[in-house]
Amino acid sequence: MEKIPDSNLEISAIKTRISEISAKPLDTHSVEFEEIHTELNKVLSEIDGL
Repeated sequence: MEKIPDSNLEISAIKTRISEISAKPLDTHSVEFEEIHTELNKVLSEIDGL
């Protein structure tokens, strides 16, 4: 049986990372957003089955 990823947990973790960005130094925001974008694309691809 194929394991279905718990996308809700992964998306919740991404949302938490987004909410924590404002507490980090401004010069790290672009790197953080890029990493979050990559993670979000991965999760959405898993949901879509791509």
